[in-house]
Order: sequence, then C-alpha cells, then structure tokens
Amino acid sequence: MYTIQTGTAEDVSFLIDYLPSFLYPSGERTIVGWGICGASLGGNSTWIALSREPRLTLGIPIVGCPDYTKLISQRAQSSSIPISPPYFSTSLKIYIETHDPAQLAYRAKDASNPFLGKKILVLSGKEDKIVPWVASAEFVDGLEVGEGGVKRVVVEEGAGHECTSGMRKEAGLFVREWLSGAVL
Repeated sequence: MYTIQTGTAEDVSFLIDYLPSFLYPSGERTIVGWGICGASLGGNSTWIALSREPRLTLGIPIVGCPDYTKLISQRAQSSSIPISPPYFSTSLKIYIETHDPAQLAYRAKDASNPFLGKKILVLSGKEDKIVPWVASAEFVDGLEVGEGGVKRVVVEEGAGHECTSGMRKEAGLFVREWLSGAVL
C-alpha cells in the first residue's frame, strides 16, 4: 500500500515537471502555482506529495492519513497481525521511518519543515473506520505551516470514509480562495 502512495506522489512531481510543456508548448504561459487533492489512498498520497514536492503550495487530503505507521499499526492490531516480518519488512520499516511525513520535522518553524508556507485543508470523517481520525490527529494538531501557510481542519460529524458533499464544498471554497489570492 505504501508503494502505491509514494508512487502516486512521485507521479505528481513528474506531472509538474512535464505538464507545462504539453499545455503551453510555445511557452505562452507559465504555471505559477500547484495544488493537490486526493481522497483515501489519494489523501495519503497528498500528504506524501506535500512533504516531498516544494512546488506544491496547496493540498487537500480527504480521509487520508499522514502517519502510515500509526494507521497500519491500528489495522494490524485489530486483525491480530504483527508489525514485523514477513508482514512488515525491516527495509520497509526503515524507509518509512526516514521518509513518511510523520517522521519529518513537521513541527519545526524553520526550513527543515517541508510544510512551511503551504495551504492545507484537512477533511476527515469523524466516524471513519478505515482511516480513523485518531491516526491523523496528533500530526495535524502539531503541524506547523508558518506565517505564510494555512492549516484548516474539518472533521465532519457523522461522516465515515467518504467524500461528502460538505467536504466537496469546503474543498471548492478553499481552492477558490487560493486561486483568487485571498488570504485563507
């Protein structure tokens, strides 16, 4: 599952690299801002992409989790599966411990924090049993985006693992504010 998430995040960087040449082959316009939004696995990938791709300035993870170890540990425990080989390899554990967003300096107020200056809208369902809010809460509460950044969090009452109409509306308003240059 983690390879899908990281692969998707890398694909976003490739799109940022190459999409302008296809959209504007004569260089008639320059794309000056990039954003990402994803739900479920795409929400997890959104967190990874935000932590790795400095050209992304807006992110909207929907029912996604920035802390893979916390999420997968809860799932493994509920299924009586140990977080050890062969289910959770040592090399994967080491990779996650050095690359997962929750392992980075997300609380720092200096350049070591890859989230500084980013505008992030977190959308989760309070009743989500697949990606429970409790797996993300500590990270999101501690997330520092700095003076130029925005952190907005909506944990929707009664919502499960879904992208509700309320979440879609919140996302649309957030993107509209970002595109208009309004202070979020």
